[in-house]
Amino acid sequence: MKWAAVGALLSVSSLLHAGDEVPSTVTEQLQRLVPTNIPTEVKQTPVPGLYMARFGTTILYLSADGRYLIDGEMLDLQQRKNLTDAVVSSARVEILDGLDESELVVYSPKQTIRTLTIFTDIDCPYCVRLHEERQVLLDAGVKLRYLLYPRAGINSPSYDKAVNVWCAEDRAAAMTLAKSGMQPDDKACETPIVSQIQLAKSFGLKGTPHIVIDNGEVIGGYMPAKNLLQKLGL
Repeated sequence: MKWAAVGALLSVSSLLHAGDEVPSTVTEQLQRLVPTNIPTEVKQTPVPGLYMARFGTTILYLSADGRYLIDGEMLDLQQRKNLTDAVVSSARVEILDGLDESELVVYSPKQTIRTLTIFTDIDCPYCVRLHEERQVLLDAGVKLRYLLYPRAGINSPSYDKAVNVWCAEDRAAAMTLAKSGMQPDDKACETPIVSQIQLAKSFGLKGTPHIVIDNGEVIGGYMPAKNLLQKLGL
């Protein structure tokens, strides 16, 4: 079960969009199951008597009488479509669109056509390789937005490097310096790194780089720039 993931969700605007059509048995059961979190959305699914509850990017399904809980994916076999994945992708877009770019490390092209949001670890070799190819992406009109995810955890050397990058006067230059193997100047300031680590976990991050396309699709791991451009239709 994903109760830990539900409990660790960020402070996404948690409004319950439950109309009169959602039975009270469903909303009351959700309150009992997850008392510390208000669903972002509750609505009926295409399956009669089955309701979807979304907590950020975590999806649960509940029967109308509140008796049965399904923790998994819903597939439309006729349309050959993963309905759960479509909802989660839309949720990712909603969350990423709500991020303040002043709290990201951003590399902007002259004209933005597509956007990639990347959870990165400064000491990750494949993150470094992707960063070395950044100009190919920028020249094609792809904006790169980095969130910091030191895999070794808080108070590790990787975390300290992330702090130094974040606290630098020019974060983009400091990021490039750090990924080239050089040590940015030691800095100390308030950072959003812990919240970015929590966001990564709610997005199901298992490794870095963790690339999220602007349509909500996730690429778990390194992909060469030329392949990324093909995937983006550029």
